[in-house]
Amino acid sequence: MYVLLAVVAVLSLLYLTWKVRYRYPPVDAPQALCYHKLSERFCFEGTWTTPNRFLGQIDYLIGAGFSFIGEAEFLAALDDPSAGSSKRLLLTFDDGYEELYDMYLDHLVPRGIPILVFLVVGYVGRENTWDLSMGRRSFRHLDWRQIEEMAKKGADFGSHGFSHTDLKTAGAEILDREIARSREIISERIGTPIRSFSYPFGRYTSTIKTTVEAAGYSAAFSLYPRHRNEHIDRFALRRNGVYFIDTPMTINWKLERSRFFWFEEMKCRTINNVAALTPLLKRFSSGPGK
Repeated sequence: MYVLLAVVAVLSLLYLTWKVRYRYPPVDAPQALCYHKLSERFCFEGTWTTPNRFLGQIDYLIGAGFSFIGEAEFLAALDDPSAGSSKRLLLTFDDGYEELYDMYLDHLVPRGIPILVFLVVGYVGRENTWDLSMGRRSFRHLDWRQIEEMAKKGADFGSHGFSHTDLKTAGAEILDREIARSREIISERIGTPIRSFSYPFGRYTSTIKTTVEAAGYSAAFSLYPRHRNEHIDRFALRRNGVYFIDTPMTINWKLERSRFFWFEEMKCRTINNVAALTPLLKRFSSGPGK
């Protein structure tokens, strides 16, 4: 009985927090999904889904009347509400893991689905040793050959920083490398302007936003920004995180104005807040001087 009352109390508090602080996004604004790893390998932190589950989710969304748009169309719709719709989706991937290469070329290109991939520039072609390992094998990032081939096939790329560091703890020199220099490197390699930045761990400040804009980006993405969902900030854009526990039904809850929208919102905000502890846990697990 006490457990049930505690669960009801927690859910009530979450609902009230959502109702007062966040609420629904605008109905005329395009939405974005954020994936990380597409792999058959189990991953403790949950930021993964299997390739078959991912494709099932994509096909479900298409069948439910959603359409996928590219980075340019998404950004243009932010300035022209008449061109927008919450049924239009931008498909984004943070970190840029190598499994995305085959998925994009073999399955998404034939379906005509554009993607926006945010690269950790200093780890291109390397394993993700920046992440908390938790006793498992690392995942490898896309290399430049794969990135260049995907770009030729229509994939868009943005920066996720140089080393996936928490920008809120970084000094001016590090911020320049993470934000401006990372953009220059990607642009030089694929030969196109880089328009979008994704904040590592979704964390930013007003100073960081200003730095991103000054570096020449047109937009920056978080996951679940601090402001109300109805407010659109080009340098703190909202995305819906997709995790291993998600199903086509829960993804639909994230995107539609359903009775469970608030639950998905608060669930994912909680997951994102826990993920933001990664740099601290990484330092702790490495021990002093490592």
